Amino acid sequence: MRSAVFLTLTAFAPIGCSPESYDLPSPDEREHFYVRFENHGDSTDCLFGDEVLWEGLVGKETPDKCEACECGPAACTLPSKVTVHASVCPGEDDVGSVEASESWDGSCAAAATPIQSDAFASVTFEPPALAPCAPVAPAPEPWRRPLADVRACKPKTPHRIPGYAFSCYPTQANGECWKGYPFRHDFSTVIDARTCTPCSCGAPTGGECTAQITLYQDERCFDALGNTLITNIESPLCSRVANAPLAAMRSAFIQDEPGSCTPSVSTIEGGKLEPGETHVACCDR
Repeated sequence: MRSAVFLTLTAFAPIGCSPESYDLPSPDEREHFYVRFENHGDSTDCLFGDEVLWEGLVGKETPDKCEACECGPAACTLPSKVTVHASVCPGEDDVGSVEASESWDGSCAAAATPIQSDAFASVTFEPPALAPCAPVAPAPEPWRRPLADVRACKPKTPHRIPGYAFSCYPTQANGECWKGYPFRHDFSTVIDARTCTPCSCGAPTGGECTAQITLYQDERCFDALGNTLITNIESPLCSRVANAPLAAMRSAFIQDEPGSCTPSVSTIEGGKLEPGETHVACCDR
């Protein structure tokens, strides 16, 4: 942090009073405050529960671009449907299905009506899939790294200030500085009114999802007919099952490794850096 602080300070060369002006009056101790500023994104919080007097962004122009978009993972999703066929594989003449909701957690899901053993000859299992990725944030922040965050704080305990802070007072009524606080700083803040285009995510890629689907004769998933493993890179799988009624299913991941998506590039869609307030202070450096 020390190097970041001194790099930032070079943008604010003190002007005005000379350190040799020792005939100046002393300031009112009740008006003492301190100023902290750091490269944007670093902490400039008032410490010790001190009061915030003012805050803002300071610095020169910054490039008109946005922070990078990010996408969350492409989660594995369980297959939620088994289709039942009257004929053997490849399976034709659908006679029913066992279906769960899209947000199914794999727990026991019963068919609307149990399918009797003499009504079907095969079933088709759907593979697990990768869900679409969602942007981590709807839109990123504008790029502000050349700027610095500045905050002026009034200490509860006089002269108790954190390291690297400027110890300061307001100017005298005539605009001049004080004995012991001869360095005048004009903290000219800026308001960042820029907005960035929304983030989006491309199609999911990668990921390894393997689900085990178990079929049951009863609606409470006690009497199993058998199970099948199927992965997200496979096509729907047709299979013959035991000669018994089909009433429910259950599923669980054997392998659950999410995929990823390529994020879009966000650009500035409007707004600009606008002048804000200027705060003048006489400081010890």
